[in-house]
Amino acid sequence: MKSCTRFEDLPTDLFFEIFDYLDAFEIFTSFNSLNQRISSILQSIPLRIYISANAFRSQVDFLSSQLIFHEHQVISIKISDTIRDDSAIISLFFRRHNFPNLQLCSLLSVDFNTKIDRLLEKIKTYRKLLIFNLFNNRHEDLPLTSKSQLLSILLKHPSPLRSINVYYPYNYFDLKSGIPANLNLVSIGLRMA
Repeated sequence: MKSCTRFEDLPTDLFFEIFDYLDAFEIFTSFNSLNQRISSILQSIPLRIYISANAFRSQVDFLSSQLIFHEHQVISIKISDTIRDDSAIISLFFRRHNFPNLQLCSLLSVDFNTKIDRLLEKIKTYRKLLIFNLFNNRHEDLPLTSKSQLLSILLKHPSPLRSINVYYPYNYFDLKSGIPANLNLVSIGLRMA
C-alpha cells in the first residue's frame, strides 16, 4: 500500500524553516486558517513585516487585521510610507499596533504627512530595538524640532540599540557665502559591545 504525505503532516521544524523565508503578509495569506495545527504553529513564530511601495491599502488593512493577535511576535518591520494608493502608512500602522518585541525598524520614503514626532515617541517605548533605519529619498526636509528630537531619542534609547542609520535631506546655510546648501545627513552608526 502506498502512503501519501500531506502538507499538514510535515514536521513542525520544517514549517519553521518555511516561514523563515516569508514575511507576515505572505504567511497570513497562504497559511492562516488552514487547520488547527498550522494555526497553532503561527502563534509561535517570529514575524517580519514588509510593506513595499508596490503594496495596496487593502493589503495593509488585511495585514493589520491579522496582526491584532500577533503583534507581540513581530521582530522586524520594513515599511514604505507611500504605497500605490495611499500615503502616511507608517503613522497608520504604528497608531494601530504596539510591537513590544521589535528588534529592527526600517522606515522608508517617509511622507510629509507622517507625524514623525508621535512616531518617535512610540519608538522610544520599544525596549528590544537593536537597529533603527530612517530613509527618505525625497527632497522633503525633516522639521528642525524632529531632527533634534530624533537624535535625542535615538542616542538616549533605553534598548540595547546597536545601529542607527538616518538618511534625510538636510538643509543648512554655508556660513561663508550665506547661501542655502543641501546636504544628505549621513548614517550614524553605533556599535556597542
